[in-house]
Amino acid sequence: MIISAVSVISPFGVGLDAFTEGMRSGRSTLSTVDADVPQKQEGLASFEIGDILDEVPSFRVLGRAGSLALGTVGLLQDSLSPYSPGERAVVMGGNLIATDRAMGLTIESLIASPPYQVDTKQFPSSLMNHCAAQTAIRFKMRGPNTTITTGRVTGLSVLGYAKRLHALGRAPMVLAGVVEDMNPRRSWLTWHGHGAGSTDPLGEGCCVFMIEAAEAAAAHGRPALVEVLALEFGVPLRVDGLADALAARMHRALDRAGLSVGDVRTAVVSGPFASDELSAVSTVLGSGTRVLEPASLIGDTDGASAAFQLATAIAHAPPEGELAMVTSVDPDGHVGCGVFRILAQGR
Repeated sequence: MIISAVSVISPFGVGLDAFTEGMRSGRSTLSTVDADVPQKQEGLASFEIGDILDEVPSFRVLGRAGSLALGTVGLLQDSLSPYSPGERAVVMGGNLIATDRAMGLTIESLIASPPYQVDTKQFPSSLMNHCAAQTAIRFKMRGPNTTITTGRVTGLSVLGYAKRLHALGRAPMVLAGVVEDMNPRRSWLTWHGHGAGSTDPLGEGCCVFMIEAAEAAAAHGRPALVEVLALEFGVPLRVDGLADALAARMHRALDRAGLSVGDVRTAVVSGPFASDELSAVSTVLGSGTRVLEPASLIGDTDGASAAFQLATAIAHAPPEGELAMVTSVDPDGHVGCGVFRILAQGR
């Protein structure tokens, strides 16, 4: 199983090329926040869904998260054609993707006159599986359809689930994606939920990875971009044990991949909670490892962060390819890491 295509909508713009150029240049996309929120900077994705899809859906119905998801998958719609609808599966994840609409409807039901007259068109987008469902409907994906949320570890969890679907023969092609959108409610929830009032800049966007067999990708004219070698997850036994827990999973991932510490040249950390990750990276991989932190350029993308970290590893890989490790730590205590082989033929 390999990743044969990557689609991105980020604060750098639309497509993997725009993301790669932005990351390699080190250009910050953060801008000043106008709204009354704790974070003073944010990275907003700039895109027009009408430039991607022939039929422009209603933003009022989709919401921003749904628009980001459909737009990003839409960039891959030509690659779906070799597979029948029943052979196409989708796994979509995020953290706070439905919270804004759900909270809005709840407030409207309490203050509207009469209270039961809420905007019913917003109900679908207030559900966690809205993005996955809309993707499946619009792009005729009748295989397995799954939504996953495991905090900021979600990007790795989505890849693990998609990998199992493919390995078990449930679908020859799986789209594994994550999405997170910007809104004031997410800002305040992040501030309250991430410890002592986090004011780190927030970002938004969507990443989608196409997973299929290497032979199938070659037959369809797609080179292998990334090989997923190992994914590991866990929780610490102590409140202050995040770095130790992550280090243990990093060692286990390297063992499962049949690699030694010196084989991995690049580590990509999530950013806002990177102190534990940096400690684990230094302990396991040593001080000579190149460490990348995409959140400093595009903001904290929360549930989409691990996927953007993998996209960052792809963007920074040398022409001959390399081995990279993605690490993730969630404030709730989840830790995760992945070892990936960025292939030369994908560059």
